[in-house]
Amino acid sequence: MIRKQWRFPLAGAAIVSLGLTGCAGGGEDPASDGPVTITYWDFLDPSQDNPRSNALAENIANFEDANPNIKVDLSVVSLGDMLNRLPQAAAAGQAPDVFKMFTPQVPQMAAAGAYSPLPDAASEITDWLRPTDALVGPDGEQVAVPYEYRTCALYYNEKILQEVGATAPTTYDEVVDVAAAAAEAGYTGFGTGFSDTDNSAIISTLFDCFMTQVGQEIWNSDGDADFATGAGEEFGNFLADLRDAGGLGGSVVSDTYSTVTDGLANGTVAMAVLGSERVVTLTAQNPDIRWSALPTASTGGSVGSTFGWTLGIGAGSEKTDAAWKFVEYMTGPEAGAVMASGGEVPTREATYEDEFFATPEAETVNSVADYVSTNSEPHVYADNWVTLATALSQAGQSLSLNGLSGSEFISAAQDAINQ
Repeated sequence: MIRKQWRFPLAGAAIVSLGLTGCAGGGEDPASDGPVTITYWDFLDPSQDNPRSNALAENIANFEDANPNIKVDLSVVSLGDMLNRLPQAAAAGQAPDVFKMFTPQVPQMAAAGAYSPLPDAASEITDWLRPTDALVGPDGEQVAVPYEYRTCALYYNEKILQEVGATAPTTYDEVVDVAAAAAEAGYTGFGTGFSDTDNSAIISTLFDCFMTQVGQEIWNSDGDADFATGAGEEFGNFLADLRDAGGLGGSVVSDTYSTVTDGLANGTVAMAVLGSERVVTLTAQNPDIRWSALPTASTGGSVGSTFGWTLGIGAGSEKTDAAWKFVEYMTGPEAGAVMASGGEVPTREATYEDEFFATPEAETVNSVADYVSTNSEPHVYADNWVTLATALSQAGQSLSLNGLSGSEFISAAQDAINQ
C-alpha cells in the first residue's frame, strides 16, 4: 500500500464535442431546478481507447448519472490551443465553465484573466496531499485545485541495456555513457526533443526536475529568469555531453514528448526522462520498459518537481455552482479511484481509502503514488513558463545544430527569457 508521505510545502485546434458547444455563456439558469449544461475543455479525448481516456469518459458518465440535471459538454482542446484561446475567450465572455490546466501554466492563465475565483466551498476541502496556496490569481484568490500529481522518472528499455552490457544508470554521467553504447548499437540512446510545437514539453519537464534536483531556483525575487549558474550549467553540459557522445536522436531538433514516448514504446529509444503518469501505459505497451528514480547530478539528489494537471472555473461563468460540483466530483475520492486505473496519481487523502487501492490492479499506481510522494517536491511558477519552455527549445536547437557548449546553452535560454 502507498505510504502517505506528502509532506512538502507548496510554495491547430482539434476539437471533439460531446455536447453542444465549446464555450460558456447563455443557456440555463444555474439557480433553477431545470437542466444545466456546463462546458469543459480537456486535452484528453474520451473517445480514444487508452487507460486515461477511458477513465475520463467513465468519470463524466458517472458524474452525469449522479447529477441528472447537469450535463457536461466536453471539447477536446490541446494545451497549446488552450493557452492561446483561453485569454481571448475570457475577454469575449466565452470561456468554458471548467477547464484543465497544467500546473506551470496556472499563473500565466490567471494573469491573463482566464479564471473565476473558486467558490467558498473550495476551502472546505482540507485533505489535499499538497497545499493549494500557490494555485492563486494575482489578487491571491484561489483559482484552481489539483486534479492529479506527477513528477519525472527515468524510463529505460532493459532489453537494450542488456544488449549493450549496461545496467540502469544512477547518475547523469552514466546516462551519457549508456546512451553512447546504445547509439553505437543503432538505437536512440537518450530520448528528448527540442521542438516547440507542443509547448516544448519534454525539454522543459526535464529542465524543471533537474533544477529541483540540484537546488537551483529558476526565477529570482523580481521574477526574472536566474538559472545560468554553476548548478544550472550542469543541465546544459549534460545535453552537450549527450550530443558529443552521439546519444541524442537524429531528429532531436523536431522530436516531441509524443515521439519520444512512441520511441520507448516501439523499442527504438533506450532511455528518456518523462512524467510518472506514463508508467502504466508504457509498461503495458512494452514489457521491456522499466522505470526508476532520476539519475543524480554532481550535486543534489533524485528529488524532482511535483506538478500535474489542475481544474478551474472559467472567467465569467454563469454556472459556477454546477461547475464547482463537477470540479469537486472530478477531484474527489470516487472519480480519483477511477482516474488511478489510468495511471494518474489522485490528489486527495480520502481517495486512497477506496477499496481499489487494496487490489492487485492498483499495485502499479500505488508504487507511482509512493514514488511521487517521496521523490518530488513542488515549487511556485512564474507567469512566463511558456516563454521559458520556448527559450529552452530554441537554445537546444542551437546546441544541436550550431554546437553550443553547455554554458552557452543555459545562458542563451536565460537571455531569451529576460529579453
